[in-house]
Amino acid sequence: MPDQAPPRSSRAWPQIRAVLVALHVLAITLVALPAPDGGMNRAAWKDPTVQHEIHAWSARLDGLGVQIPPAELEEDAWHFAKRFMAVRHAVLRPFRRYYQFAGTWQSWRMFVAPHRYPARLQIAVRAGSAWQTVYERGDPQATWRRRQLDHDRMRAQIFRLSWPGYGGTYARFTLWIARAAAHDFPYASQVRVRFFKYRTRSPAEVRAGVPVQGRWILARTRDLQRFR
Repeated sequence: MPDQAPPRSSRAWPQIRAVLVALHVLAITLVALPAPDGGMNRAAWKDPTVQHEIHAWSARLDGLGVQIPPAELEEDAWHFAKRFMAVRHAVLRPFRRYYQFAGTWQSWRMFVAPHRYPARLQIAVRAGSAWQTVYERGDPQATWRRRQLDHDRMRAQIFRLSWPGYGGTYARFTLWIARAAAHDFPYASQVRVRFFKYRTRSPAEVRAGVPVQGRWILARTRDLQRFR
């Protein structure tokens, strides 16, 4: 018997597969393009790290013969970012359900600049009149709940908490910390959550032993009795 021709659907499958693969590549490429997705908060642009970059780019442009003051550069960049994000939102709209179904959202982005003014989380409990630091990022002596607080997913969230626009999330975070501290430190009356915001030192400053300069921000103290 002569060989039977494969069904039309089987013959068409390579072309269908190629189209589906091309659409997938297009979808993930569009969503992965650089965008200030988490930075569209004007208050965040006043952070020293952002202002440092704006002034640096103003100086670079001045060196190329393009004179634009930092304040004007910031204003122009803000309006461009707003227009860009509006276009990006419209372009990605047809793919949003696919991203959700396939789990292909691009939540991490490439770093565009060094974070010169980071914030380090500190948690302390109060027993009597004395405060005891139980957790501080990078402190080998303050390791309370480090397995949770140093987890990659948690670190990403903690990073956001020190920026403007996350007040509600920060409040919920401190409530979670208070419940955990009330359980783990039955002798403590209060817990304090805060960030130390500082400027990273240059290599020369590190070699010279210049101390780190910074200040405490976003201090939130909660009584623990209500959680027991």
